[in-house]
Amino acid sequence: MNLLKGCKSGKFENDLKWLYEPQEWKIDNNELSVIPPMPSDFFRPYGGTTIDNACLLYQEFSGDFTAIAHARAELVGFGDAAALTVRVSETQWAKICIERSPIGETSIVTVVTNPWSDDCNGELLKSPECYLRLTRKGSLFVMHYSLDKLKWRFARMFMMEVPARVMVGIHAQAPFSSGCRAYFRSFTISPQTIADFRSGE
Repeated sequence: MNLLKGCKSGKFENDLKWLYEPQEWKIDNNELSVIPPMPSDFFRPYGGTTIDNACLLYQEFSGDFTAIAHARAELVGFGDAAALTVRVSETQWAKICIERSPIGETSIVTVVTNPWSDDCNGELLKSPECYLRLTRKGSLFVMHYSLDKLKWRFARMFMMEVPARVMVGIHAQAPFSSGCRAYFRSFTISPQTIADFRSGE
């Protein structure tokens, strides 16, 4: 079930909550649009300055799950992103993003923080729009993306010891520039997982 369906601006159903609610957001025809403030991000670099204020809309979920979001974005500056996120705390979280690079390219970017951020740039996208997927099986997590929701491309797999109950959500960020806009057409969470983490099937 699309958790955004039936929601109205100013009111969410399905126990959705904001962590760092943006000043500018709305829902129109079941699509959430977010204008994240600058600077906003989730990033905890070793020896650097932690930023932990991205605009995350989440639902708490217990046990194994598969979360899928359709995201698109208007990316203005480096680090602007629309993302799918699992989070326990400031020191334990992971995200898969549609993100703008320092030279203006758009790519799939993954970041795992436990307790420091380990980020990785993935494949380039022709346009800043795709499906993002995050699956949990116990302490094992996997991230995929898809252009059509039929064929999924592997992005990252990692292990992270977390409690049974976690936050699962979608977020927008703009760490260095103003003007980013993120759009989420759908957001689902189910207790079903996938059989093959590598193939995505």
